[in-house]
Amino acid sequence: MKIYFSVSYSNLNDDIRKSCESIIKHLEDLGHRVINEKLFSKEAKPYIDQNEQESVSAQRNLTKLKKSADVIIFEISKPSVAIGQELSIALSLNKPVIALYNNNLPPHILRDEGGDLLILSQYSDENLYEVLERSVEFAAENQEVRFNFFISPSIGFYLDWISKVKKIPRSVYLRALIEREMRENKEYKDE
Repeated sequence: MKIYFSVSYSNLNDDIRKSCESIIKHLEDLGHRVINEKLFSKEAKPYIDQNEQESVSAQRNLTKLKKSADVIIFEISKPSVAIGQELSIALSLNKPVIALYNNNLPPHILRDEGGDLLILSQYSDENLYEVLERSVEFAAENQEVRFNFFISPSIGFYLDWISKVKKIPRSVYLRALIEREMRENKEYKDE
């Protein structure tokens, strides 16, 4: 499986760097390919030292890597606006996201975000391998499949109204309708 991994550079102390190196090694030991391999390379130019053109190019590349990933993992032990932005982009791409933290509580703002796509996983040095194995397996099993179809303008207006008035995303509303039909359909239950 292709896994995008990231951490906040501004909060990168020796302990978190060591944890991140262990995360990457464990993921590779589990047979996964970490596609943001330049994360800790000596050639990587710190974002703060990039000019505007380099920064825009780097962000486009990171978004391309996220789009190509099967699962996205962030180390979130230290709060970071940049990682929050990356996490938001990953969820908007409908990618399963694993947010790892090694302190007592996950950031409270994430507890109700992302629905089934966001997995908050606490780890320690002792259980990191097992936490990664379990979290990646869960993310893979719950990975959503994108399904596009055409609708009439009147259905589009109705879905926009649902989204605006009921504060429910269009996809969540449609998914709930289908799930209700699945529960109520006796023929489907018998198969």
